[in-house]
Amino acid sequence: MSRARLFQVGLLIAAIVISGLAVVWLKYQSRQLFLDLQRVRSQHELASMEWGRLQLELANVGNLEDVMRIGSGRLRMHEPSPDQIVVID
Repeated sequence: MSRARLFQVGLLIAAIVISGLAVVWLKYQSRQLFLDLQRVRSQHELASMEWGRLQLELANVGNLEDVMRIGSGRLRMHEPSPDQIVVID
């Protein structure tokens, strides 16, 4: 084998080794990104559940009319008259 032929074979072997290392590194990166994706999906699912819980809580709290009705009915609360209001500066 000539010297040029040995050089070409050496280059091909080096290219194969580098290519193999690149495949291993890219597979590792792919796995890391997949784990990150799973972690983000889990966080998204938890946030979605929290959002739903907050929506239900908001619906259960009621609106202002319910609060006013309960305040005047059960608690016997009423709006103060203008002469009962004191403004402090």
